[in-house]
Amino acid sequence: MLVYDITNEKSFDNIKNWIRNIEEHASSDVERMILGNKCDMNDKRQVSKERGEKLAIDYGIKFLETSAKSSTNVEEAFFTLARDIMTKLNRKMNDSNSSGAGGPVKITENRSKKTSFFRCSLL
Repeated sequence: MLVYDITNEKSFDNIKNWIRNIEEHASSDVERMILGNKCDMNDKRQVSKERGEKLAIDYGIKFLETSAKSSTNVEEAFFTLARDIMTKLNRKMNDSNSSGAGGPVKITENRSKKTSFFRCSLL
């Protein structure tokens, strides 16, 4: 997960460096996701949601805006990334294991019923 602060332009600019480091040092099939954090602080926003989305599209990476303070989209981000990893692992297992030994791994959500006051969208 590559996280930047929507109230800090410099943190957003650093995402490209982090992506380059991943491309240079991680396996080619590593799962990546860009998160714009602090979406509960829209009044101090320096990075638009559209810029975050465009960067993610340019790199073929999923994107979400989150708020750790209000728990907005935090579980969603982790479950999405975990599901993507498990899907990839299951696909690899199925491709390399035609004998039927083993089986797919499944992630299920046990979400709390807690609702969030903040919603992260642009007006």
